Amino acid sequence: MEEMEKLLKLKEYKILKIEERKEEDKMKKIIYIESKKRKEKCPICGEYTKSIHDKLKPMEIKYLKILEQETKINIIKKRFVCHKCNKKFTEKLTLNEKGKTISTQLEQKILKDLLNYNLSLKYIAESNGVSSGTVRNILENAMNEYPKYLKNLPKVISFDEFKADTKEGKYAFIINDPMHRKVLDILPKRKKEYLIQYFTKTENRHSVEFVISDMYEPYLLVQQIMFPKAKYIVDRFHYTRYIMDALDKIRIRLQKEYGYNSKEYRMLKNKKNVALLRKYSNDVEWYTYTQRYKNGHMVDILKYDLREQLLAINEELHKGYILKELFMDVLHTTTYEYAESEIKEWISTVKNYGIKEMEEAAETIKNWLPYIVNSFIDKRFSNGYTEGVNNKIKVIKRIGFGYKNFKFFRLRIMYILNGRLSGITKKDRNQKN
Repeated sequence: MEEMEKLLKLKEYKILKIEERKEEDKMKKIIYIESKKRKEKCPICGEYTKSIHDKLKPMEIKYLKILEQETKINIIKKRFVCHKCNKKFTEKLTLNEKGKTISTQLEQKILKDLLNYNLSLKYIAESNGVSSGTVRNILENAMNEYPKYLKNLPKVISFDEFKADTKEGKYAFIINDPMHRKVLDILPKRKKEYLIQYFTKTENRHSVEFVISDMYEPYLLVQQIMFPKAKYIVDRFHYTRYIMDALDKIRIRLQKEYGYNSKEYRMLKNKKNVALLRKYSNDVEWYTYTQRYKNGHMVDILKYDLREQLLAINEELHKGYILKELFMDVLHTTTYEYAESEIKEWISTVKNYGIKEMEEAAETIKNWLPYIVNSFIDKRFSNGYTEGVNNKIKVIKRIGFGYKNFKFFRLRIMYILNGRLSGITKKDRNQKN
């Protein structure tokens, strides 16, 4: 009994008896307990009494697994009688909340499991010996005070979308605080009219100073209408991708021209070679070796020599690579004061080179130039946190085999990323993940 009391971690209770019962083809441990209280405070007059009138029938609740075996606890509550006011009342215990058939300890264990984005609801339910509906109810109750819209926003916010595939639509909209690395809210739609209606409820719209997003025109219009004093910033990742994709388009076009059976095709198709071309040259240690297949076996080759072999395949690929490097030089070295003039100079250079794919990318950069220049105001202004969050959401969605109910999907994401408003702390999340 003493060992079991230690395992239960219930110092205020004593074990009366232990038995096993077969339920749903599983042997479960049934433990009967009662509190060690010898007196209780009367809820009417406030006097303490030691007089026990009687005991109630055992109330069964689910508890944490003991030695990997599902456990149920039968609490035998005592009824006291107050001799001052002649009131009979039941003792107050903290093992479970009123009306709940699971213990507070098991509920807290489920809440911690829900913080782990690698665990599905089904797995959490099965590992804790409860139903999926119970797990859903626990999450919904924990998040029932979470706000449905944002009354106030920080000075810097970011917009993005992710593929949700819920009943509300294909894409969901996410609002983040990138400076403090916090998800502010997730909305079921990304349509301009819906976003404008949502942000009308925000009280400090005119205090927002920067909105970070991609080159999606409806987001720009939302900023101009709802946050007129803010500056719109195109995230570096998004506009740099246009340049990288342009270089890829040149490579793919040349692949097709050389044909499937050519040496050039195999070199341009190799994923490691593609990754090498896309990297900024200053980030690569060129005089280190890498391995490639040659004449049926692996050989060591300097990264510098490999790059030169790739660029020697075709002059257009070489020029495209140079233009990509020139753009990356601007990105890494210029300041807000000179960004506009240096990017315009790069656009002029692209026109002189006469490569169709790069010209198309340069035209996009030109159309969004004022908002791209804003990204040089502060190098911390980035959607990097948002991209990381989106990757985590993909895992949540995949582990759960999709979520059709957007409201519940939103609660699960917000709980995993932010915890509830009280109770579960950042420390708990870090310990679990």
